[in-house]
Amino acid sequence: MTSLLDKKITLIIQNLDLGDINEAKKLSLLDEISEVLTERIILRLIDEVSTDKKDIFIEKINEHKENPEKVLLFIDHFVDNANKIIDNELDAYKKDLQKATKP
Repeated sequence: MTSLLDKKITLIIQNLDLGDINEAKKLSLLDEISEVLTERIILRLIDEVSTDKKDIFIEKINEHKENPEKVLLFIDHFVDNANKIIDNELDAYKKDLQKATKP
């Protein structure tokens, strides 16, 4: 799932009109967007986890906080429709970016 998420993030960035921003700045922007998206997705998923599993889910997130890709690997166990939630969050972020970058 992580590679699919990476592809979706790349598509979001490609859809932004970044003009003549140099490659180093584009890579920095990609890292920043990836971080923000991962945080947004994880927060949204925490909201969706059932109360009885929430503590365990948060514990797993904290165990792997340095490796968010690992967190994304076990979310299906904790969250029903995780892929749909992730897609919704990606779409919402894309819209937020488009609003922020429009003149």
